[in-house]
Amino acid sequence: MSELEIRRLELSDAEAFMVYIANWATDTSPFKIDAVKAYAELSLENFSDYVEKTHREETFAENPDWSTATKYFAFINGQIVGEISCRWQIEKGILLEWGGHIGYGVAPDFRGHHFAKEMVRFALPKYQKRKISQVMISADKENLESRKSIEANAGILENIVDIDGDEICRYWINLEEQ
Repeated sequence: MSELEIRRLELSDAEAFMVYIANWATDTSPFKIDAVKAYAELSLENFSDYVEKTHREETFAENPDWSTATKYFAFINGQIVGEISCRWQIEKGILLEWGGHIGYGVAPDFRGHHFAKEMVRFALPKYQKRKISQVMISADKENLESRKSIEANAGILENIVDIDGDEICRYWINLEEQ
């Protein structure tokens, strides 16, 4: 398999992104992210607006409860296999309680190749550059693959919290030790 390329979206990624969205529509996992809903109104015609929005979110959050964030996408041979969102202000909204600094997802057709682990590994130096020394990541208690990805990146389980009946594992990664 080719090397994973992780980067921000570009306008030239429009067709690959449409395929990526369609891939999420096939997700039957109980741990799926709601990408289908989030991307419901995207098309080739308005893809440039979405790219601009993701770039704008790096410095401006549309809601006071949201963090600014940088969204990266993982590619293999021009296909988007997953995404990772680096949130910079953990004190916003639900992030400290259970959302975490990092959110990620791997499209159904590409699971089982350790892409999530590699995306998290890619993201951690971004926090170091911003002088963020402790990074919180969460995963559903039953999502063992996600938990393994976090643990493979030195994630230490702090606790498990109940969020509306879902048990969420809260992990911390100490970047000063890396």
